[in-house]
Amino acid sequence: MPERAAETSFGRASGWRKRLAGTWLHPLHIARRSLARVLARARPHVHGLTLDLGSGGKRYESFFPLVSRWVSLDLPSNSADETGVTVFGSGLCLPFRDGVFDSVLCTEVLEHVPDPARLVDEAARVLRPGGCLVLTTPQTWGLHEVPHDYYRYTEYGLRYLAERSGLTVEAVEPTCGIFATVGQRLSSFLFFEWGGRRPVVVQGALALACAAGQLTAAGLDALFRHRGDPLDHMLVARR
Repeated sequence: MPERAAETSFGRASGWRKRLAGTWLHPLHIARRSLARVLARARPHVHGLTLDLGSGGKRYESFFPLVSRWVSLDLPSNSADETGVTVFGSGLCLPFRDGVFDSVLCTEVLEHVPDPARLVDEAARVLRPGGCLVLTTPQTWGLHEVPHDYYRYTEYGLRYLAERSGLTVEAVEPTCGIFATVGQRLSSFLFFEWGGRRPVVVQGALALACAAGQLTAAGLDALFRHRGDPLDHMLVARR
């Protein structure tokens, strides 16, 4: 997929493009900002001995100061960021005993799992009684990590998966609303479809256009109180 390939190239680039991270000039700023906002609200639920399931580069470790020990699990991959991975393994058959973790964190992974019910079963199995699963996954996003991109999830699909695994759902929270969703999808399409490896001046102009569009979309989204179809949901469920 051109968008995903360009995003990977963008993330690894040196120079001025790296400095766009965390600013409105970054073509994925709404998605990253919205996800970070809801994960910050989940801090009280992620503590003690924590399993980061499908962790990649442990992007969100710094969000959770109550974690006493961080266990990072991911599949081995030549293309993934394996820095800091504690255990290589599959979320469909976790190499841990029952009831060992205080928390399980799973961010933007479930859409890539061919058997999502089994993954949620495994997360529930390794949680101690009272432990929490915090999970985020898209409802509205383009194909990525193809061909391993299988599903998109509504609030009700996430509730069903958690409850069938014996978990009690405490919250399912959208990361944003329809205006932010549309603004983010247009921004990412504009940059990654037309920017890619074009000259710096072209990419700079596209980054400015992305910033203007994302700022407008985020402002409208806040005005309408994040109503409508979101980019992602965050599930908080307790064993």
